[in-house]
Amino acid sequence: MDKRLGLALAISIGILFVWWKIFPPQPPQQQHQANPPAETAGAPSAPAAAGSVAAGTAPGTTPAGPEERVTLESADARYVFSSDGGTLREVRLKDPQFLERKGDPESGVQIIHTSTPETAPLRVSFVKADFKLPELPAFSVSRPSADTVVFRSETDAVVLEKRFKLLPNRFQVQMDVTLENKTAKPLNEAVAVHVFGHQDPSKKGGGFLSYASANPTEMVCFADDKSERADVDALHKEAREKDVRVGWIAADEKFFTVAVVPYPDNPPERKCTLRPVSEHDAEGILSFATRAVAPSGKLTHSFVVFAGPKYRTDLEQVRPGGVDVTLTKDINVTFAFLSAPMLKLLKFFHGFANNWGLAIILLTIFVKLVTFYPTQRTMLSAKKMQRLGPKLAALRKKFENDKSRLGVETMNLYKANGVSPFGGCLPSLIQMPIWIALFSTLNYAVELHRAPFLGYIHDLSAKDPYYITPLLMGGVMTLQMRMSPAGTDPQQQKMMSVMMPIMFTAFSLFLPAGLAIYTLTSYLLGILQQLLVNYLDRRHGGASAKV
Repeated sequence: MDKRLGLALAISIGILFVWWKIFPPQPPQQQHQANPPAETAGAPSAPAAAGSVAAGTAPGTTPAGPEERVTLESADARYVFSSDGGTLREVRLKDPQFLERKGDPESGVQIIHTSTPETAPLRVSFVKADFKLPELPAFSVSRPSADTVVFRSETDAVVLEKRFKLLPNRFQVQMDVTLENKTAKPLNEAVAVHVFGHQDPSKKGGGFLSYASANPTEMVCFADDKSERADVDALHKEAREKDVRVGWIAADEKFFTVAVVPYPDNPPERKCTLRPVSEHDAEGILSFATRAVAPSGKLTHSFVVFAGPKYRTDLEQVRPGGVDVTLTKDINVTFAFLSAPMLKLLKFFHGFANNWGLAIILLTIFVKLVTFYPTQRTMLSAKKMQRLGPKLAALRKKFENDKSRLGVETMNLYKANGVSPFGGCLPSLIQMPIWIALFSTLNYAVELHRAPFLGYIHDLSAKDPYYITPLLMGGVMTLQMRMSPAGTDPQQQKMMSVMMPIMFTAFSLFLPAGLAIYTLTSYLLGILQQLLVNYLDRRHGGASAKV
């Protein structure tokens, strides 16, 4: 194998390795519990936010009573709140797509994974405050209307009120945190809102291809127009903190999120902190600058809480105060500027096919047509290189002891025959972002969650249960590579035609079935295009075919 081709092979393998390191495959959504998780007896409390008051009951605090849970129910989800801290304990989705058992609304996917009051989302704390509150205040509960619940806790100095109200847009709840100063002097407050994520140790993956058993929970901070992400394991190695143009925080999964988005009239000086709180739990904290509450006065911090599946259209509707907060960036896709239109195309094709598997096939055909010309150029360049194989072999033999002369003569041969050594690479590089964006789009499209196909595939976002599509893809890929021109080194082509299908088949065994359908369709279309190139080459008597 000559050095140039050996280098190309090394680069190809390196690209694959980097790809899987940077964009590791994500697990299918775990089977969620049908009932709220039980309280963990004796579970340690999560640490309070930096600078917050210590836990414990302050003088004059509303006495702690038995926990009371209150439900707000929309057409799309059921939200269960707790009087322990005025926190969110359950979000159960009601759409048929998310039911564990068909026709049973109680079996909807539950997207809150933490099980203790101390790690329940939407806890609030006050940093550098001139008053004391327990870490987990006990609230009294009132229901002014069917779509609103109010939690109230009172000390000698302040009244803390948390009001939750269902919003018209899907999966949105407004949260107002109001602090009333009961004293005759100003009181400083700096509110912080907490979200939490839990890594189930029984679902934790242990290797490169064992990801299907993992359920990592990521904490997300959107700051300086970028999403900072870290799962529990990463935060144990290094906590994260951002204080530049902080927008929102979220506890994130592949398809679902609990995001807290402040209204624009909140103080612009904000900080988000991502950190571990126990071996398997992590938290995101959105904290604000200190403000003074006037004597007998009130201050209110308002937020939109989005808790549900990451449908792009629903995330786009999160606009507190009419401001676009780009919550769509909570979808962890590559090349988002290409991914968004591809998802729209996928939905467009679904409108015709009424099946997400068929929509993937139609989208793959469409993308193949868009990239037809650069792919054709690549294939024609490979044909030209194949015809130069014997001449290149003769040059290597003739100048085997003069590498400098060999390089010059090789370039002269390319030039004389109108062949560019980069003719097959550049078209592929041009279309690579399109393929990566398509791959990422399909991997993170919640629309594919539990979408059936071909009778035996019940979830396109999970792996093929019988590995039929990955194995077919491997066979089709092998056939396509054997049909492709051997280039300047037939031995290398033979090796690649065995190694590459094995590698990609192994990957596809653990990838979502939707991606396996995409790759299978892509290679089938590649065979058709290779047959066209071979036909054009024969028709022109081995000369360069024109596209």
